[in-house]
Amino acid sequence: MNPKSQLLLKSNPVYKKIPVLLHNQRPVCESMVIVYDPYDRTIARFWAAYIDDKLFPSLQTIARAQGEEATVEAIKQVISGFQLLEEDFEKCSKGKSFFSGDSIGLLDIALGCFLGWIKATEKMTGVKILDPEDGIPDDDFMI
Repeated sequence: MNPKSQLLLKSNPVYKKIPVLLHNQRPVCESMVIVYDPYDRTIARFWAAYIDDKLFPSLQTIARAQGEEATVEAIKQVISGFQLLEEDFEKCSKGKSFFSGDSIGLLDIALGCFLGWIKATEKMTGVKILDPEDGIPDDDFMI
């Protein structure tokens, strides 16, 4: 197994794999989006795929977890995933309400589709995953 370079891990911290295109020191990940889209659309498609491929399945893991230890680990994974998404939201939104700035875009819709699932998971676990007052919670939660 080849160790992954720090540049790769920094450039693609979600999937930790190539290809990664560095455009003006900004990473663009995944081959199909690299080929066809400009930077902002590429980032939106990357995170929309992340929501579908990583974040939603991790929400499902909470529901299937057997025992408190497995549930706590699944919740940590979900919160960690949302923290990654929130970090990029701060960069993309430039202080505005939506990922793309002033208007709703693909990524806002992709995430919005799962709000019902997120709320159901919060109710089921008693853990606040999305908190409008405090942002995403840290690891200090109880089941």
